[in-house]
Amino acid sequence: MLKKRFKEYFTFTKGERNGIIVLLLILLVLVVLRIYQANLTYGEIILMDEEFQKEIEEFQNSFIPVEETHRENKKSKDINLIKTNESWTQPKQLFNFDPNQITRGQLKELGFSQKQINTFVNYREKGGRFYKKEDLLNVYGIEQEQYAILESYIVIRSKEKIDFKNSEKIVEKVLIDINSATKDDLIKLRGIGETYSKRIIKYRNKLGGYSHKQQLKEVYGLDSVKFESIKHNIKVDTSFVEKLSLNKSDFSQFIKHPYLNKYQTESILKYRELIGEFSKIEDVYLNKLLTKEEYFRLKPYLKLN
Repeated sequence: MLKKRFKEYFTFTKGERNGIIVLLLILLVLVVLRIYQANLTYGEIILMDEEFQKEIEEFQNSFIPVEETHRENKKSKDINLIKTNESWTQPKQLFNFDPNQITRGQLKELGFSQKQINTFVNYREKGGRFYKKEDLLNVYGIEQEQYAILESYIVIRSKEKIDFKNSEKIVEKVLIDINSATKDDLIKLRGIGETYSKRIIKYRNKLGGYSHKQQLKEVYGLDSVKFESIKHNIKVDTSFVEKLSLNKSDFSQFIKHPYLNKYQTESILKYRELIGEFSKIEDVYLNKLLTKEEYFRLKPYLKLN
């Protein structure tokens, strides 16, 4: 009886056997697909490309913690303190002074840094004298910006008399304007022959005129010794200076000037293109198109229109 029941349950017709085979094949395919998907899950997953990952990192780095910002601000203050010790700072109150007699304390009151004070005093102790206001620029470390502010307060009362007859530096009592002088005029200066006179005129043309005497040191081959021998025989008429228009000059006009390079010129032109015309000359410095030193060097050659 049991044997008969067993045969009834486990005996299949040909059609049933075929159906069972098809079901087994389907199950096998499903199992294989499941195993394949499981392997993919544990494989290498690429959610973003390298460029997108880089953008995310830059975005995360843009969030600076408060403590780090505080450290940066403190570092910036320390740097400013160091600069203050080395460079001049404009004082709250100015007063008249004689550079041949002014004391260390008075120099400090006028905003001179400790380094400038030491250089200033050493210059006098080694025999340096101030005969004219412009002689203040002979002291290393004193920039044109500082001199321009102090100029009207310089009063030279005590100065040694120059013996023109016995002086080895000055041969002839001549006073030549280097902005209008011809080659023959310049040759009258001690130690300035035809070669140097041509170089002085050539550099004058590149600059658009000299804005102060010290620029002669920028002439190729004209060193400090030669400059010292002629500085009392020259003057500068700044009315001859040709200026560049910040709002109208083009690339070719800017790039010709010795104080401007390609990068600076393109920055000025890009500002005009994106922002518009300059409202004041100082915008070149305030918008960081030029550094402080570059700006004050170029300022005498700039105009708005």
